[in-house]
Amino acid sequence: MANIVKLMNLLVDNEIRMQIALFDGVNMSSVAKEAGNRILSGLADVANAFSETFTSKQVINYKYKTSSDEVMDRYVELSKLSRKELMEDMYKKLLQAYKEINGKEYEGDVESPIFTKALVDIAAYGFNINLYKPVGSKIDEIAANYEKLLINAFYSHLQNLSEDDLKETIKLLDRALARLSLENKRKLQEAIMPTAFNAKGIILALRKRKDVEKLKLSLELLGEDAFKFLDVDLSVVFQTIRGLGRVSRILIARLIFKLSRSSGRKFSYGNEKLPSGASDTILEEEKEKDRLFRESLKGEIAVQKKIDELEKKRDSLEATALKLDEEIKEVMEGFYEAKKEFDLLDAKKADYLEKKRPQPETKVYYNKVNETKRKMDRSSDIAEKKSNKLLQTKEQLEENKKSIELEKETLSELKKKSFSELSLRADELMGKWSKRFNKLKFDPSIFQNLIIRFSFEERLEIERMLLEIEQEDNYYDLSLEEREIKVYISIREYATIKIENFLCKDII
Repeated sequence: MANIVKLMNLLVDNEIRMQIALFDGVNMSSVAKEAGNRILSGLADVANAFSETFTSKQVINYKYKTSSDEVMDRYVELSKLSRKELMEDMYKKLLQAYKEINGKEYEGDVESPIFTKALVDIAAYGFNINLYKPVGSKIDEIAANYEKLLINAFYSHLQNLSEDDLKETIKLLDRALARLSLENKRKLQEAIMPTAFNAKGIILALRKRKDVEKLKLSLELLGEDAFKFLDVDLSVVFQTIRGLGRVSRILIARLIFKLSRSSGRKFSYGNEKLPSGASDTILEEEKEKDRLFRESLKGEIAVQKKIDELEKKRDSLEATALKLDEEIKEVMEGFYEAKKEFDLLDAKKADYLEKKRPQPETKVYYNKVNETKRKMDRSSDIAEKKSNKLLQTKEQLEENKKSIELEKETLSELKKKSFSELSLRADELMGKWSKRFNKLKFDPSIFQNLIIRFSFEERLEIERMLLEIEQEDNYYDLSLEEREIKVYISIREYATIKIENFLCKDII
């Protein structure tokens, strides 16, 4: 199970310290402060250049504290904390990030898969990853996207080293090279082919052109400490902020990337693990067979799509009718309350007509009569309008239900013509799913419609989600009696899995 909080046990203390230091040291105000400091530093340089033209002396000695300095200061402070204290601090940072994004406190257990899913969605949103994908798939995509940003920033960092940073990086690299085993030295030399196998030669080789594999291997063998990597991390964060992203999103993405790399595994279910999965060659053959079969099912597919649309419309109309019915009851309650009050006032009418009451009291009485009558009239008008709308809705609902029945009859006739192969494919799919899934059960009636509704590739995406539901059901809180779980199947398209007590009743 991919559980972010539990996976943090894979990180060494230094990695946790750095993650906390980044949470503490990087925010919108620190970015604005650094930008302002850079402007002031630039103005100081201009002033000094102007002064030196006449006096050969600097008039301003301006130094500013960078975000990198602040993060490192916090990192050093955190070295006093025990492992337990570091973990507790990390939990707080993650809970703060959750509150910042969602606008409310997280009230559950931080080790719960529900919390992991929430954190993954926070990071996935920052990369425009479809939220209806399985959690494991989103984790792998977040890690891949973050690594891409990191490698780009790393290459840019190497290209733009200042003279002082270059000298410092050469020292760090020389130390890393001295610690490298002979086997890894050989591997590094063969991969990047520097003109000289030393720090300077490696930097020059990596600067030549952006070769992702060479950059990744250099980091893997030499380590991030050899390249003053905090500047690279901060570059990724600042780049995200310039794109109007949230700092917390990119920092959670960084954590997920670190955890993914430390675990050394994929969290998504590859095609070969799916019930209908196989090698790439066999999958291509299956896709082609499915394409040809679906060509012959064009009529069924079109009718099934129409039925699905009509059923969605039916659900909407039923919800509208129910709401109108409740609103009419509420309005009529107001009408009857006003009528009751009006009847009580009417019973006293004779006293006021015969002028048995004082003038001021009579005036108040008639004001109440008029106000109550207006309430009755207003309630009556609203109830009449809503009743007319309810009548129209019910008529539309009846027409809709008749259309569904007619389309189902048409589909039934079409299925009879292609029954043999459709039935064979449905039985084959039911057999694969029954064999692969243990906790999840399936209504046998869904399989023919599954074959009609979804292409082979789309069914693979559904299987990927079902497999995660089967093995990681706590992500989806299946303790509820009924659940509808949306799943990404293709660009801008998703399916809905309807589950009740681990029984899959339909997939539409």
